[in-house]
Amino acid sequence: MRYLIALAALVGALAAPAAAPGGGWATVQLEALPADIEAGGAWNARLTVLRHGETPTDGAAPTITIAGPKGEAETFAAHPTGETGVYEAEVVFASAGTWSFEISDGLHATGYGVSTSTTYPPVEIGPRPGGGAGGGSLPAAPLAALGLVLALVGVLTATLVLRRARRLTPAGR
Repeated sequence: MRYLIALAALVGALAAPAAAPGGGWATVQLEALPADIEAGGAWNARLTVLRHGETPTDGAAPTITIAGPKGEAETFAAHPTGETGVYEAEVVFASAGTWSFEISDGLHATGYGVSTSTTYPPVEIGPRPGGGAGGGSLPAAPLAALGLVLALVGVLTATLVLRRARRLTPAGR
């Protein structure tokens, strides 16, 4: 009987230290979801990494990964703001459409746990102002027509000036 009690105590003593490091986890508190962003526009994401869901944590390396409607994906690193546990990242959505995103808490960088990711609901990114790839630029056809009108006005003005100059020239010369 003493042998079983001693064995149980030994197994318990060996198991306890192995379980202690396994408690490192964190959550990410996002200040605001992306809203009213146009294609090519930036979302200034501000987030707080909370160890055990409560304590703001410095030393983490959070990232934001976005996936677009055409299969494109990009990851943006968040940088410390100077406030304990608060990080910022400038996230750029390249095109209009439905984008999904997830945030990794980056807890592994602290040495106190394993990073986990949180997936958020998809967001709609609007088209660039003015529609297509040209953004808000003027269409080429009206600019070409304006150029043609200005060229014709220039030719007519030059013709009138030359005719008037001939009339004013003395006959003896």
